[in-house]
Amino acid sequence: MKKLSLLLLILTLGFVLAACGSSETDNTTGSETPTKEQTSWERIKESGKLVVGTEGLYYPVTYFDETTKELTGFDVEVVRELGTRLGLEIEFKTMEFDGLLPALRNGQIDVAANDFTITEERLEKFDFTIPIKHSFGSALVRASDNSGIETVADLKGKKVGGSATSNYADFARKQGAEVVVYSGSDTVLPEIINGRIDATLNDYLVLIQTLKQFDKPGLKLAENVKFEPNVGAIVMQKDSPELKAELDKVLQEMIDDGTVKEIALEFFGADVSQPVDIE
Repeated sequence: MKKLSLLLLILTLGFVLAACGSSETDNTTGSETPTKEQTSWERIKESGKLVVGTEGLYYPVTYFDETTKELTGFDVEVVRELGTRLGLEIEFKTMEFDGLLPALRNGQIDVAANDFTITEERLEKFDFTIPIKHSFGSALVRASDNSGIETVADLKGKKVGGSATSNYADFARKQGAEVVVYSGSDTVLPEIINGRIDATLNDYLVLIQTLKQFDKPGLKLAENVKFEPNVGAIVMQKDSPELKAELDKVLQEMIDDGTVKEIALEFFGADVSQPVDIE
């Protein structure tokens, strides 16, 4: 009987210790995984910092100035002004474009600012601020005209270079083009000239500035390739109503007082704060 009682006591203590161990593990796990409250506007306001993901390779939206070596560009300066008005420090984290939304989803950054076009597919997974940029898509092709791309219909069967997950890559695939993945315009543009690919698709205003920066012969804008009037915005995690409300309020003020227009004129040479029409 004594042996049986001792065995039952040992088993009981084992169950109690196991239960305590499970509870401690669950609590630890919970503390490492951000809750909605921990990823809300309150958490950002308490920390005094907004962590922003951007590429740094997408002229003139987000890039490093050759002279100052500082990160700048349209989206970058809009976010900096946004931070000033919200009383927040802005911490930029640069990474490849295709890694920005995964980083946002995983909580490595608070928002992503990289000329993200608002699409139905992205809206299923993320929230967006109000639009800060209005434009439309176009293409850069070889100046010699041997690319054979004069209209959107001519994209079928062609090789188009760009980011794998951009809306422009999605558009190219829908037209029957083959998308060849590149990171940054400095790698894709020479590939068009040497004939390895036929074109790159992007925002019309971005492509104009890209040509100016590249400043080498062999490329031209496909003037008749116009598609998908689009709106660009800052992206955040899904179900972030408080953060969205705060960002939207200040961005609307920046649009109304002409600040967004002023920044756009500096980097695009055009006002992108208002909707555009294309034929």
